[in-house]
Amino acid sequence: MKIMIIEDEPRSAEMITRLLKQYDKSYSVLEVIGSVEKGIQWFAHNAALPDLIMADIQLTDGTSFDLFERVNPDLPIIFITAYNEFLLRAFRLNSIDYLLKPLNFTDLKRALDKFNRTREAWLKSGFAQLRQILSEDQKCYKHRFLVKSGKSYKYLSAGEIAWFAAEEGIVFANLKNGGRWIIDDNITDLNRVLDPEKYFQINRSTIIHIDAMDKISDYFNRRLMVRLLPGNHGVIVSRERVADFKNWLNK
Repeated sequence: MKIMIIEDEPRSAEMITRLLKQYDKSYSVLEVIGSVEKGIQWFAHNAALPDLIMADIQLTDGTSFDLFERVNPDLPIIFITAYNEFLLRAFRLNSIDYLLKPLNFTDLKRALDKFNRTREAWLKSGFAQLRQILSEDQKCYKHRFLVKSGKSYKYLSAGEIAWFAAEEGIVFANLKNGGRWIIDDNITDLNRVLDPEKYFQINRSTIIHIDAMDKISDYFNRRLMVRLLPGNHGVIVSRERVADFKNWLNK
């Protein structure tokens, strides 16, 4: 099995390669492509195509959708994404599987098992349809949260919230004005319904708003420390999320 990896983060590409070998030692990586432009050049000059493509969506110069619309490969593709629930809906609609960052062997095995079961019947994906779904679903992020105060209820606007934090099974919405409210959503569900342009999950228990960051500094074991407003609250970016966090900030 020859596989192409489309990923602009070398460490992520190396991890995918290791997991592929763990799944089946006979699998080989035909090529690692890090940008839309390099992908276009590769397909223009190579006749030997891979059996499968594993593609990150966000690349340095665009998205993998941009690449596939240009070269139109008639190949099965497993996408890699970070937290966007609307992509999940698109992939289900088009029978394309996906992997969620940070990658793990269980998810990769599930995707490859599905590919191997359906390999002969795999159909070419409609990327124009995917792009339309993406554009429409960007309007569907969660904007308000219902919270309870005594016997009364009120709502919080998403823009009021500096960060979400899970503590002993309870999720708190920490406000930019210093308030703090318990909400019903868990961190996983929040990650799926919040606007990824404004919010980022920096570790298993914390999602931050981009405007809440006051200072970012190096922390031991290749992690980062983020100081949040208000109150100079310090939170740690987990090591496996550092690369994606930097890409999120550098868009």
